[in-house]
Amino acid sequence: MARVLVIDDSKFSRGMTSRILREAGHEVLEACDGERGLEAVREHNPDCVVLDLLMPVLDGPGFLGRVRGEGSDLPVVVASADIQASSRRMCEELGISGFVNKPVRADELCPCVERAIRGPSTGEDQ
Repeated sequence: MARVLVIDDSKFSRGMTSRILREAGHEVLEACDGERGLEAVREHNPDCVVLDLLMPVLDGPGFLGRVRGEGSDLPVVVASADIQASSRRMCEELGISGFVNKPVRADELCPCVERAIRGPSTGEDQ
């Protein structure tokens, strides 16, 4: 399957998300904040990132801004308990591929990650 980087400052949430993705057959890398996440992106070239929004050091929006500022179109799925419309809109403006609510559930996370990896549908496969 794919190499997925999980960026979340909560060890519990990061572990739960990683376990779901491993059980789905993905190779999983982990980072505890956005700064370490950027290092992992550069070093390991993941196929997708699952990103928390509220973190110390470099938060989710900061991570997205830096990744996009470097010209990357890396698929990013946000996993957050922050369900405010303004937060979601800001992430969409930064080019996220999907959004799932925390606590993450396999039946929501896995299809969202798979869609993100496949990329936008061009209509040719219909």
